[in-house]
Amino acid sequence: MIIFLNKNIGERMTQKNASERIKNLITEFVFKDSYWGYLFSRINRTEDRTIPSPMGVCPEIDGSITLLYNPLFIDLMNDPFLKVVIEHEGIHLLNNHISRLLRIISNEVNNLEKNKKIKKWNLGADCAVNTLFEIERTYMIGNDEFQIVHPERFNLPERKTAEFYYENIPDENEQQMKQLGKEAGENGKKNEGGSSNNIDDHGSWTKNISKVSDIGSLASRLEQYVEQALEESYNNVRRKGNLPGYVTERINEILSPPSVPYYDIIKKLVKGSRLTKYKRAYTRINKKRVYSFFIDQKNLPIISPFPGKTKDFSFNITIILDTSGSMSLDDIMEGLSAVKNIIENDKYCKTTIIENDTQIQKEYEIKKLNSIQYNIRGRGGTILLPALIRCRELKSDVTLVFTDGYCDDINNVNRRLLPKRIIWILTNNGSNNMIDKTGYIVRLPK
Repeated sequence: MIIFLNKNIGERMTQKNASERIKNLITEFVFKDSYWGYLFSRINRTEDRTIPSPMGVCPEIDGSITLLYNPLFIDLMNDPFLKVVIEHEGIHLLNNHISRLLRIISNEVNNLEKNKKIKKWNLGADCAVNTLFEIERTYMIGNDEFQIVHPERFNLPERKTAEFYYENIPDENEQQMKQLGKEAGENGKKNEGGSSNNIDDHGSWTKNISKVSDIGSLASRLEQYVEQALEESYNNVRRKGNLPGYVTERINEILSPPSVPYYDIIKKLVKGSRLTKYKRAYTRINKKRVYSFFIDQKNLPIISPFPGKTKDFSFNITIILDTSGSMSLDDIMEGLSAVKNIIENDKYCKTTIIENDTQIQKEYEIKKLNSIQYNIRGRGGTILLPALIRCRELKSDVTLVFTDGYCDDINNVNRRLLPKRIIWILTNNGSNNMIDKTGYIVRLPK
């Protein structure tokens, strides 16, 4: 045992030991062809003695990710425990838990409600992560016991999404939430080396949001950065058959195209209208006016030959998202993946999203991917007619409706109230009894 009489020397040795240990563990992961070694070798690592847990992943304002670690905890942990924490952090990144949280709180102006949502999401995210791989219920760091957040504490099933746990963790159990989520969603008020019951720090997830004006845009940048790192790490793994199933599934989601080629369907339907649509062009001569010019004494036309016409390649797309309680979050997110597919393929289209349950809950126009809003409103019953009438008012060229089909009887609605082209995107177990006479029907695969 070595005792340092100089405190500064001891602190530098602790810092160096922690940094070297983490570096060596990541290198060991790489040598063992572990996915987590390749992933964290691409992510910056920074010491932070203020975090109340061994590690935490922190989003930077440029959209990158930093792995924070507190050497005061690292020095008291053995290597197997550190590997567990590293994998825990990796699964958070794998599932975009940070960006999904940012979208949940992006439009929340009440700080009390925002903190409540943050704490609840942090618990839900840990419940989702800790059922995916082998992890003990408690760990010891020095003399402190660190309890692992697990869904059994809330009498909830295992292997569900963070959103499932976020919605089902009871609000009334405020005392238990406070105990389990201690310091998880709060910034500041962290003592150096202070205790926490979390093996990772979630407070760092939101520590930089006050520095950005658009939280939704930051969430989009984080997703792009993380997905690129995830894909590059996957490409470096030599024995892909050894990857855990949850890693393979997530990578397949990143690499695969959308479930349905939405843009190809739309392109076929609007091809004719694109050939016949024209718009005013102030730099082109109107050929019909050419023969009616009156030239004055200065050889100038009295009637202007401008503006002319040019083909209008743009068209209006409206996407209706059925946000009723019968639609799962994955079904709704499939509608947002359609938006991504359309925008990436056509810069001319105007895309409007309408969220509707028994009435229109939200309407907004999408011009860029970072404009997509992931905080879904609704979750009541299903009456789609208000959204369809609104599409008619917007003069939509094509309307995509993502629904399970359990809605009001659209077949008996006066056709003049409906938009001219409707594509119904049904869930794999949806019903077409109320809609089959009003447009094209595409059923999502299982």
